[in-house]
Amino acid sequence: MKEENVKETGLMIKDFNEMENVSSRSKTNVFTTITDNKTIFNLENTCDYKLNDCKGEVIRVKDVLIKVIETPMAEPEVNEETGEVIRDTEYKKVCILIDDEGKSYVTGSKMFTNQMIRYINMFGIQDIEEGLEIRIVERAVKNSANKALGFELVK
Repeated sequence: MKEENVKETGLMIKDFNEMENVSSRSKTNVFTTITDNKTIFNLENTCDYKLNDCKGEVIRVKDVLIKVIETPMAEPEVNEETGEVIRDTEYKKVCILIDDEGKSYVTGSKMFTNQMIRYINMFGIQDIEEGLEIRIVERAVKNSANKALGFELVK
């Protein structure tokens, strides 16, 4: 498909490859045990539950989808003494769990997502594929009055 300018309407017709340049400055990496594209696509729009509403509940996790979204900061954090850039990218993380009944649970908690990433790095995905039983918990954040979502292993 070739770029053309349609004079009557002012439309610019472009190749679909140009759409990559139109998207935001953010870069999204997706890591998942889910193999069905339809399921992955539909999870972008709809999840059955928010993990924040499931504190204390036990979930038998069969699949996981983790999104890491990198966005360049408008104003990088700079060390005032040295002028060195400390941080120039913000990271958002989303974790979606699918249980053994096909129900989906979503959280934007970095602590929860980091904990799931650590678990997978330590033990692999085999436990998840077999059904990983976790209890959703809320934990105190170190040096803060805030609390964050996490999980405990049940079995």
